[in-house]
Amino acid sequence: MDSDKVEAILAEIANLLEAGQEYLFALRVRHALSDSAPTLQEFLRSNELWGGAGSIADAPLAGRSAQRKELERLLIKLGRIQLTHGNANIRTKNWVEVFEIWHQRGI
Repeated sequence: MDSDKVEAILAEIANLLEAGQEYLFALRVRHALSDSAPTLQEFLRSNELWGGAGSIADAPLAGRSAQRKELERLLIKLGRIQLTHGNANIRTKNWVEVFEIWHQRGI
């Protein structure tokens, strides 16, 4: 997996979350980025990132704001990389597909 690309996307996600005052979520991303490579890989597969209610894919920047749509765009990029390299959560594919549909429909 292209770790430089993944880390750059995660840094963008953390910046976006901080800009939206979603500090707890941003801290989780920053912690994963600052820890060891195995910890980062674990975070990429985690329910914390790709789970259901309360996950980064689900909860921050609620509503259909421009920031939320940007978060979804970044998660699509990240999820596609993960799926290509087989390092994904069981829910990653579903989230990516839903976000892509919403973006195609302008939702």
